[in-house]
Amino acid sequence: MKGIGLITAFVFSLGATLPAQTDKVLLLDPEVKPHKEIDKIYRVFSQAYNKLDPALVSNLYGESALYLAPGRDIQRGREVIHVSFKGFFDWAKEKGRTLGISFRIVERQVTENLAYDVGIYTLRGSGGGMPDGEDQGKFIVIAKKGDDGRWYFQVDGYSALKPN
Repeated sequence: MKGIGLITAFVFSLGATLPAQTDKVLLLDPEVKPHKEIDKIYRVFSQAYNKLDPALVSNLYGESALYLAPGRDIQRGREVIHVSFKGFFDWAKEKGRTLGISFRIVERQVTENLAYDVGIYTLRGSGGGMPDGEDQGKFIVIAKKGDDGRWYFQVDGYSALKPN
């Protein structure tokens, strides 16, 4: 569970008051074209946060995916990524917290087998006798079409945005 304290502090920092966001899971800026398969990754990702289901979210990553969480070493592989989400979701369950996450894509490029998205995520937590919290961060993901024809996150890097 190394690094879970850092994630917890990031997600539930009390000093941040951010503007309210729409309830939509995925927003695309006007110049960003929808992509059915890649957009589905974000919707399932959000469902995984709502259900606190680490298997649901980790299965969105390729077998050899790289996860670049702030302040941590590069994590490689779906199983390692699963352990990271499991620790975070287990913490939320133990505390009685509910989580939600939504995404805004500001740039997207897609080729036949590779794509990248750059965007902003909004992470919300509530319950468990703790103050409700909302934080935002920026991210870049590289998605890759697998041998099975499905799209997966191959690289996922993110960092916090400072509140206005």
